[in-house]
Amino acid sequence: MFAPRPGLLKTGLAGLNKVAYLTNLPEEGKGTWNHVKDSQELYDYIILGGGSAGCVLAARLAEDPKVKVLVLEAGYTDDIPTSKMPAVYLLTVDSPTDWQFVTTPQVHAGNRVMKQPRGKALGGTSAMNAMIYHRGPASDFDEWANLGNPGWSYEDVLPYFKKSEGFNDPDLPSSHPRGPQTSRVRKPVYETHDPKYHNTEGPWQVSYHHLFGSSEGFIRANIAEGILLNKDFNGESTLGVNRFQTFIQRDAVRSSLARAFLKPKGVVPGGGPRGIIRVVYGANIQRILTQTRKGAKMAYGAEFLDDKNVLRRVAAQREVLVCSGAFGSPHLLLASGIGPSPLPSIPHIHALRGVGANLADHLGVGVVFRARDRCHTVQQDLAYRRVLTSLLNYGVRGVGGLTSQIGESANFVRLEDFAPEFVAREKANGTYQERSSGPDAPHIEVIFAPFYVRKHGTVMAPDGKMYYTLLALLLNPCSTGTITIQPKKTGKKNSSKSPTADGERNNTIPEMETVINPNYFSDSFDARVMAESIKFMRKLGRRMNEDPEMGGREVFPGEKQVPSDDDKALEKYVREAAETYYHPTSTCRMGPASDPLSVVDSRLNVYGIDRLRVVDASVMPKIPAGHTCSPSVMIAEKAADMIRQDWAESISAVSSKL
Repeated sequence: MFAPRPGLLKTGLAGLNKVAYLTNLPEEGKGTWNHVKDSQELYDYIILGGGSAGCVLAARLAEDPKVKVLVLEAGYTDDIPTSKMPAVYLLTVDSPTDWQFVTTPQVHAGNRVMKQPRGKALGGTSAMNAMIYHRGPASDFDEWANLGNPGWSYEDVLPYFKKSEGFNDPDLPSSHPRGPQTSRVRKPVYETHDPKYHNTEGPWQVSYHHLFGSSEGFIRANIAEGILLNKDFNGESTLGVNRFQTFIQRDAVRSSLARAFLKPKGVVPGGGPRGIIRVVYGANIQRILTQTRKGAKMAYGAEFLDDKNVLRRVAAQREVLVCSGAFGSPHLLLASGIGPSPLPSIPHIHALRGVGANLADHLGVGVVFRARDRCHTVQQDLAYRRVLTSLLNYGVRGVGGLTSQIGESANFVRLEDFAPEFVAREKANGTYQERSSGPDAPHIEVIFAPFYVRKHGTVMAPDGKMYYTLLALLLNPCSTGTITIQPKKTGKKNSSKSPTADGERNNTIPEMETVINPNYFSDSFDARVMAESIKFMRKLGRRMNEDPEMGGREVFPGEKQVPSDDDKALEKYVREAAETYYHPTSTCRMGPASDPLSVVDSRLNVYGIDRLRVVDASVMPKIPAGHTCSPSVMIAEKAADMIRQDWAESISAVSSKL
């Protein structure tokens, strides 16, 4: 989500990234398209997108030794310093590992064109995000089931959350096989967990790592305000305050989903007791190939441009699995003629109103405070004069600020707990909207960032002093948006609607680009809630100012400029300053056939198209009141089981007829 961008560190790591790309040893089973070899292979499953869900799905499906899986990924490896080193992840924004999406002008948010960072590398956004391991409240998943999706209640999905997780118990000694591999300083009070909600044997490492002193100060201030310390955000309840669990390995390297699921030897390319996985880098997927057999529409393959910009086609013997995320998955369906209505130059294959609808996201808005000089913040570890020391501490001992994912602590709270007058007023006016899934689900999350944060970390502090920022996230937005597509303005064109020979180019259909309109603040209730969150953050800031180790003088936006007693000014600031916090969902919504905006059923099959599923955050019926990486992994884990079950039943049914 956020990280410091000191120029020296940024320039140095960008250079190291280039060196890594050039010097990384080739990994068997991963690489750009090799036409002579790859065109001869037959695959059971084609996974469109090697992001968070795609990596998990590929690894799980290939547990069957008879299966061959092809993963098409537009990016390349995530084995680069800015992805592996936790604290510097925002340096991936606007880099080759970022899709560099932007929104349309947001008419309710200052008419701004807003950044939408998404990971363009194996592992997807898990290769560039803030590494926060948070599932969301249990009632959110019960709500998914109640919306007409059997099998998706919290009781149903908890085993899949646990299946992927390799929780590193902080109480284990370094001599233990899963004990710490660094000499980090323990913070036992804030490193509690409830074992019944966790698994220690999964491939995705979850752990506690660095904790800045100011992050502890934030927790103390919340407790002083009456907010309870939560033993485990992923346990019985998500309400309260504490530090986050993170997907960082025991050696202080990011545990991206590529590193967790597709890095281990024997998984890629596989073989022997496992199935085969082939990962193709630089694959710019153009469309899903469909056909009609005996009156039934079905997917049979995909068309993509390889790293040399040559058109290629691949076929799946079983299913095409779309794992391109909340932006990419609806884009691919629309580009394949599956969507609400015909698009120019694209044959309309199947009408499905919900494709690209229901886009939801978490907006965040910040308040920046000047801390006391002795306050332990990022500036102390990552200032220019300390960069070399920090790099050595990280590389040699696995400790220090570079091991932090920066957004270390947070609270999850309900409106009635911090703004009861606002709730009463809205209810009296008939304008209150209860969007949470239940009384134990939060409305707002406040993340503590121990440095100066504005505009995705691109606006630097004005001096070398100590700062911290409170960031409030709107967890249950009322506003929803859309994903559509349009011809790229570069004028590039690719494959036609009619079959052509593999490797040829036809110029009748333009290459398409994604049009993202989140429609932020189109429902004014969202802006009013976020205005109340500013008042709450200022209250926490005053409490931290009483702490001799913290301090807390607001420097941005400033109470004189945006007074707390002026709701209009607060709403104006919110509309002009809020940014995405990188959780887009629900653009291929899961739901019953009776829901006209549902795109997939409860087994993630696309309505009306056989042998085609969507498996990623786009299928979420409603955005969770938390972070979305872990739920996306859960969806992929569950999908893998459903796919195996469905094909086992299909094969059994065929065998019984013989």
